[in-house]
Amino acid sequence: MMKKIIGLLSLALITFACEDSDKVIDDILDTVENGVAIRTISQGGEFNFYAQDTSIYNLTFEAHDLENGGLMQNVELYVSSDGGTTEALFATYLPADFTTGPSGLPRKDLAISLQEVGDVISFGGGSTIRFRFVYNLTDGRSYTNDSVTGTMTGSYFTSPFIYSVLVGCFVTDGSAVPGIYTFNMTDSYADGWQGSMFKVTVDGVDTYYGIPSPYTAEVDSNLLLEPYTGDGLSGTATLTIPEGASSMTFEFIEGRYSGETNYVITYTALDGVSDAQDAYGGGGYGQGGVKILSVCK
Repeated sequence: MMKKIIGLLSLALITFACEDSDKVIDDILDTVENGVAIRTISQGGEFNFYAQDTSIYNLTFEAHDLENGGLMQNVELYVSSDGGTTEALFATYLPADFTTGPSGLPRKDLAISLQEVGDVISFGGGSTIRFRFVYNLTDGRSYTNDSVTGTMTGSYFTSPFIYSVLVGCFVTDGSAVPGIYTFNMTDSYADGWQGSMFKVTVDGVDTYYGIPSPYTAEVDSNLLLEPYTGDGLSGTATLTIPEGASSMTFEFIEGRYSGETNYVITYTALDGVSDAQDAYGGGGYGQGGVKILSVCK
């Protein structure tokens, strides 16, 4: 009897799920005024201000209309920066530019480099790049983000028509970025970092940053540390990288009980005009090694 009840419940759930899925599709293709969607299949990648030619944003999308893509005249892609109202046309995709996806609908794979974006608009490190699609039909109608409904932006269609990508400033090539770097450090046991420290190499010269510990085992490592303000629980140390420096490397060296460590490195420009920005944060066991900072000037 129990198995029969469970079976009936399972059948009811499956029937409800199928009906719910069908209703979503019907809402888009039958009852929604637009009947057009840019369905997100996948997206990923990142933009790096310091590696504009090799940092790539990938997006795969599918084109939906009432005739399974047959009403498409073209799909335009516009790009803007930092929420600006001024946009530039990035590309126009014709039906012939699409492949046929597994569902029988037009599908397009994009791989956009930050350098290509820079060819049409201006931006800086820390900017947000916005991509906006316009779906143009053969009957003269056009649809974009102001045409979508909550159903279209939901889990199935995921069709916002707009995608935003942050321009990070990851110093992957080891180039020096002049400025003031502040190490904001804590220790959960309040007894210092016990040999854990940051080793920073600027143009071949090493300096070390950490929270000094009161134990005799750390006497030698404490002597390596640059001036520190604080106590065994928390404090700060600063590093200034001058104009003209060519290379920098930040490496975290694990000492005893590195699981108690936590830190945030902030960056401030030498002129002090802009606010401090977080360049890196971390801590805990297994966090040793060279760190790639994000520094947007």
